[in-house]
Amino acid sequence: MKKNRTFSSLKPIRSLLPENIKKLIKNKSYTDYDTLKTSWKTVLGEDLAKKCELVKMEKYNRKKCIFLKVDRQHLIKIDYDRDEIIKKINSFFGYECVSKILINFEDIRSTQISKKSLKLNDKTKKMIETLDDIQLKDKLLNFVEGENNEKN
Repeated sequence: MKKNRTFSSLKPIRSLLPENIKKLIKNKSYTDYDTLKTSWKTVLGEDLAKKCELVKMEKYNRKKCIFLKVDRQHLIKIDYDRDEIIKKINSFFGYECVSKILINFEDIRSTQISKKSLKLNDKTKKMIETLDDIQLKDKLLNFVEGENNEKN
């Protein structure tokens, strides 16, 4: 039977690398983010990639997380596919790169509150027209017309 020999003079490969390479290896999450951002459509597929956008990738509560920005109309679909997205990303990298997904939703313009146009009733128009100060009267009428023109 042979005995296992140990060598105390062996150095880890990391100690032989230059400092700038060590920093890149240490900050691997940034390179993972860049890689994932550039290949987002190929990792998730066209359908899912259109519905969500990768915002950032960082540790959150000691877990590797990605932050996604999703339109409100696709929020339920992306939330439902959360585990599938994690599996796709981890299989792309070949190791557990992501363990959690945090979703931020974004409203679509049509669902946001729109400004109401300023409409004057006849009584208010008559009050403006009876003003003695011509400059004030012109400014008020221009203001009302300008507000209505911006809406159209």
